[in-house]
Amino acid sequence: MDMTKLPYKHTCQRCETEFRSKGPNNKYCSVECKKQTYFENSKLYTCKVCGSEFQGSKGNYNIFCNKKCYGSRMSTHPEEFGMAERSAKMRESWNESSWKKSIETRKANGNIIDWDIAEWKQYWRRCNDLTRKIRGLMRDNWDGIDYIDGEDIRANFALHYTHGDYPTLDHVVPRSEGFKQGLSPYEITTPSNLKWTKRKNNSKKYNKSL
Repeated sequence: MDMTKLPYKHTCQRCETEFRSKGPNNKYCSVECKKQTYFENSKLYTCKVCGSEFQGSKGNYNIFCNKKCYGSRMSTHPEEFGMAERSAKMRESWNESSWKKSIETRKANGNIIDWDIAEWKQYWRRCNDLTRKIRGLMRDNWDGIDYIDGEDIRANFALHYTHGDYPTLDHVVPRSEGFKQGLSPYEITTPSNLKWTKRKNNSKKYNKSL
């Protein structure tokens, strides 16, 4: 690829080298510059639950190495997380009839699929299995660009997998849409329908097609 023909011009925020990229939001000229900046702005933590060490962004909230440890601590020490106050606030705003009506409306509009449908459960799990099997190949053949916002996110694998910027594989045509259209799990998990993006972009996109 001729890098001089790429549309966006940048100055690396680390080494001040000028470079061009496919996307408008790139901040670093190379994976090395991005990794070095990340590690300089992170620190080594010891998980409050299992005692394992992990690298995380600076801030005293990084005290758990993963969601499992976070959940374990929350269940045994709810006072640390203000669970009583959060539950009380939720009860104030929760109205059973309105929530049920909202869910039924979304089902009727086709925005969500009833999880009680056994075929949908099987379809979703099969898609997950096939996606996991192809993940390594997809990573090897990837140019590192987030297909949604155009940012180079190869270095983001250095982040914890629960981080919002961690790279995830997104189904461009969502699994729910494939299920509705009668596509097989194999058709919905082809390399052409799987693209890398940040976890937060994946969550924001949800079950929409771009």
